[in-house]
Amino acid sequence: MARSRRSSDPEIQIARLAQKHAELDARVVELSGRSYLTPSEQMEAQRLKKEKLALKEQLDAQRSD
Repeated sequence: MARSRRSSDPEIQIARLAQKHAELDARVVELSGRSYLTPSEQMEAQRLKKEKLALKEQLDAQRSD
């Protein structure tokens, strides 16, 4: 029971979202540093950017609550 309460703690949720956002950002930076991206890497970069934006919106919503 205590574990489920901890996992719903807003600070923990914010930390998890922030960590995931940082991981996605690191991958985007890695891809951006390449001189050439394959079509699949280009698609991956677009997907990651969209995921980052969605996480950023979730983070902002969590922080404003």
